[in-house]
Amino acid sequence: MAEFGKRALNKAQTKLNILQAMFELIAVTSFKEMKVKDIAEKVKITEMTFFNYFQKKDDLLNYFMGIWSLDQTALQLQEPLAGEAAIRRIFDTTAQQIHKHPQVMATLISYLASLYIDPAPHGIEPAERYLRYPELSDLHTMTLKNGNEMLLQHLMEMNPTADHMKILMHLASCFYGDALVAHTSGEDVQELYKRSLDLILRDVTKG
Repeated sequence: MAEFGKRALNKAQTKLNILQAMFELIAVTSFKEMKVKDIAEKVKITEMTFFNYFQKKDDLLNYFMGIWSLDQTALQLQEPLAGEAAIRRIFDTTAQQIHKHPQVMATLISYLASLYIDPAPHGIEPAERYLRYPELSDLHTMTLKNGNEMLLQHLMEMNPTADHMKILMHLASCFYGDALVAHTSGEDVQELYKRSLDLILRDVTKG
């Protein structure tokens, strides 16, 4: 704990508290209608303090993507998987998170659709990693892969000679598209993911 210092840990905890406040508020209001003032009040900080950590409210969605990458990496360190099993776990754990916070993925999809390019996930500092996973010392300083990099690695493990980029595009369509279909239709995203992966991955090992 001392290796990070009290200031770094306090900053890290505040950022994680801000993200948690977003999760709680988005359950009762849309992200668009959510005010920075409401987030700040929930965390018991000032709006100025919020902007010390995030330049704009949308940066919280980038931070959410960074935390998603952190959680996936931590899970891989705790229980390593490769190939198809690893890909299915990424989708399965994401579906679990969508069940827990259904509005967040819908908001993220809307946000990404408004951009010309995918934003880089918000950097996750070592102190934030420590607070979330104190027992995983390797995680505190290692480079985090984004979702595409993770999927490409596991596709390579399945078949080094396959058209990985083509398959990745199908997986990305599944990742966001099935989540959106589930959100608008009431279908179970976990089941949608499973059916899509059955189709996308069945021929990967055949090249």
